Amino acid sequence: MKCTMCTATFTNNSNRRRHLRNVHGVDPDKILKRDGTLKGNEPIKEPKKGTTRRIILLPDFHHPHHIVPGWRAILKYMEDFTPDAVNIIGDGMNMDATDHWKREKGNKRAMEGRRIKGDYAWFDQDILQKIEAVCPNAEWTYMGGNHEDWINIVINKDPAMEGMIEPEIVLNLAGRGWEWIPWITKRGRRGMKKYGKLTVMHGQYTNMHHAKKTAEMFSTSVAYGHTHDVQMHTKVTVDNPSGYHTAQSIGCLCKMSPDFMKGRENRWVNAFGVLFAQEDGSFALYTPHIIKGKFISPEGIEYNGN
Repeated sequence: MKCTMCTATFTNNSNRRRHLRNVHGVDPDKILKRDGTLKGNEPIKEPKKGTTRRIILLPDFHHPHHIVPGWRAILKYMEDFTPDAVNIIGDGMNMDATDHWKREKGNKRAMEGRRIKGDYAWFDQDILQKIEAVCPNAEWTYMGGNHEDWINIVINKDPAMEGMIEPEIVLNLAGRGWEWIPWITKRGRRGMKKYGKLTVMHGQYTNMHHAKKTAEMFSTSVAYGHTHDVQMHTKVTVDNPSGYHTAQSIGCLCKMSPDFMKGRENRWVNAFGVLFAQEDGSFALYTPHIIKGKFISPEGIEYNGN
C-alpha cells in the first residue's frame, strides 16, 4: 500500500499510519479508516508548514564510551522525525588521547595506543557521518564541552600545535556545514545557542541542585548536559509571576559506569532532548529516557536500538 502524500510504499497499514504521523505530521485517523482505506474521496494534501522548528539535542556522548544501542534507536527516530536542527551539546568526544587526569597520574596503560587524530576519525565515523546521512537537510551544530576543551591543555604546553589538532579543524566542521561553538568563546564566556526563548549550552554548574543554581543565575530558560542527570527547576519572580523560566539538564548518552567512578553508584540518566520551538519564542522540550537501548518518543512510539 502507498502513502497518500508521497511515493513511499508499505507492507502493512500500521507502518503507513506511523509514516503519516511522523513524516507528514498528520493524524492518520483523519485520513484513513482502521482497515487502511481512505475516508471519503477528497484528495489528501500536505498540511501547510507551520512556524514550529523541530530540534534534536544530543548531550554527552563521551565517544567512544557512548551507548551504542541507544544511539541506534535515536538514529531511527531522527530518520522519522526529520528534525530541522541537530545539536551535539558538548562532550561529544571523551578525548581519551588528551586525558590530562590520567597523564598526570602516570596511567600509561590507559593511554596506550591512543592518538588524537584516531579519536577524531572514530568519532566522525560513529557520530558525525551518521547524523549527516540521516538528517541531510538539518542545521548541524557541534558545541564543545569541557572534554573537547582538553585539547587546549595540550596546545598550552606546546603552542606550536595551534591550528593543527583542534577538533573543529581536524574534522573540517566548517567545510562540511557544521556550526562549531567552543566551550569557552573568545570573549571568555561559555558557548551558548538560542532556540526561541530557550538557551542551550553544555553546562555551568555541577552541584547537587545544579538546575536551581542555573535557573537562579540565568534570566532565560536553559537546557544543558554536563551533569549527566535529568533535573529541572522553575524560577518565578514576585513582580512577574507569569514570566517564569526554567533550567533543565537532559541526561547523557554515555555509559553509566566510567572508570574514574571506580564502581560508585551515580544518578546519571541516559536521555536526550526533543525540542519544538515556535517563531514567537515559545517552546516545548521533551527528554525521552533511554532504558536498555529503548525509549518512547514524544509521539508515543517505541524505538529500539537492540
